Amino acid sequence: MAERTIVIVGMTGSIGTQALEVIEKIKTFQIIAGTYHTNAELAQKLAKKYNVSELICTAEGYEELEGFLEREKPDVTLVCIPGFVSLPITLKAIETSRRVLLASKEALVCGGWLVRQMKEKTSCELIPLDSEHSAVMQLYEPSVEKLLLTSSGGALRDWKLEELDRAKPSDVLKHPVWKMGKRITIDSATMVNKGFEVLEACELFQLRASQIEVLIHKEGLVHAAVFLRDGTIKMHLGFPDMRVPIAYGLTYPERLYQQRSWPDLLEAQLKFERVDRDRYPAFYLAYEIEKDYAKRTAYNAADEVCVDAFLKGRIKFTDIARIIERVIGKIEGNVRDLSDLKDVDGASRRIAEEVIEWLSCTS
Repeated sequence: MAERTIVIVGMTGSIGTQALEVIEKIKTFQIIAGTYHTNAELAQKLAKKYNVSELICTAEGYEELEGFLEREKPDVTLVCIPGFVSLPITLKAIETSRRVLLASKEALVCGGWLVRQMKEKTSCELIPLDSEHSAVMQLYEPSVEKLLLTSSGGALRDWKLEELDRAKPSDVLKHPVWKMGKRITIDSATMVNKGFEVLEACELFQLRASQIEVLIHKEGLVHAAVFLRDGTIKMHLGFPDMRVPIAYGLTYPERLYQQRSWPDLLEAQLKFERVDRDRYPAFYLAYEIEKDYAKRTAYNAADEVCVDAFLKGRIKFTDIARIIERVIGKIEGNVRDLSDLKDVDGASRRIAEEVIEWLSCTS
């Protein structure tokens, strides 16, 4: 495979650093740019180690990055930044790149129809990097009737329900399976992250939320399964290692990444559990807002605000789901474009902050 150009949006994050490791190993890409937000020291270190041609700081906005993408038109753009801001960057990446690797769930959660519209205007390939959606992509065929996405259940999965109120950030950040950033680790514990993934799967595979089942699978070996109309179930198994779906996305349809290590099937435990509504109320909200992009944007915005507030000790862990539900309930109306979504995002954040302030005054 000839060397191709790649831009990594969010190079200093968990996905970005693992992507650098994979690229170094498969040696088929020239990294023409990487972005960072505030961690300049790490960015400089990574740029030197992995021969990144240009660093772009996004702390004050993404205009420089958008201009770079427009000018350079990279073969591949990897988008792995958290939050609503990933949506406009994803749209620009699809417009200017031959392939976009998407690790930012929020782009599809908030603006899935905009992403699909932009993709239809171009010849760009859109490949998901979530381990679950990558697994579905590898299993998918036209006769799929429904999907299974698995979940670890997060750091508090074995806590008693009455103990969740006292969970501290240090407790929630101890993920039992994956090593990830702070927000996604907390979202794993509330299973908001899995709610995002249900909505993401709806967009990627053109299915209804009712066709997407989620089960707790603590061992983390089965990432997804597809149910075919003839009664066949195909499962994707492998160790929980994000470098594998990253490599698959980078080199698809080839598999150039080598890691000759497989789960011992004699020892593998393939156990599944239902998702407890009392333990994970925020997860089930995703099914209720499937067709409402305004409420989906509110779902994400409220979660972003709540995760930050929880990390700062302003709210309890169990407040996160309550606040998200309240914010969603206050957002109404149709959204027509990116500008409308930005307005909803801003309004949702303000409402979330108001609810948090109210809680602090009443507690």
